[in-house]
Amino acid sequence: MRWLLRFLAWTTVLAPPFWLMSDAYHRALATTTFRILGIPSDQLVLRPPEIPASHVLGVFSALCLASTRAPLARRLTALLLGLCAMVAVELLTGVLAIHWALSTAGASSTGWAQRVRDHLTALPAWIGAPVVWLLLLGRWELPRATRGRSEHQRALP
Repeated sequence: MRWLLRFLAWTTVLAPPFWLMSDAYHRALATTTFRILGIPSDQLVLRPPEIPASHVLGVFSALCLASTRAPLARRLTALLLGLCAMVAVELLTGVLAIHWALSTAGASSTGWAQRVRDHLTALPAWIGAPVVWLLLLGRWELPRATRGRSEHQRALP
């Protein structure tokens, strides 16, 4: 329960700065994505995402800062590596989404294929922060699950 309260507190503290940087961050992601795909970016306008990428960065940061079981150096390293990973995932997701949209623009795509593409490109926004956090800090922050599993394995003949 204390971890949840720390997480909510950090999320509340970090929401304004990540909201303030959202326009610049989304513009940078879009510009980089267009450059990777070789698309002139000066005339294109994108609608804001369902879940702003900057908010996902804020949630990931709050997850790391709310953690207390991992050593401080590990938490700070996880924060820096995780933010880089989150930016890379967001960039890759944008490149895939726009590439798929351009490749199917003239062709008639089946409904299920389009839904799969939509879900695949939306998934990182929903699960990216907790998955990266678990990969980087789960070993420390979820010791009971790890300990319980090893005790169970030792009990087996």
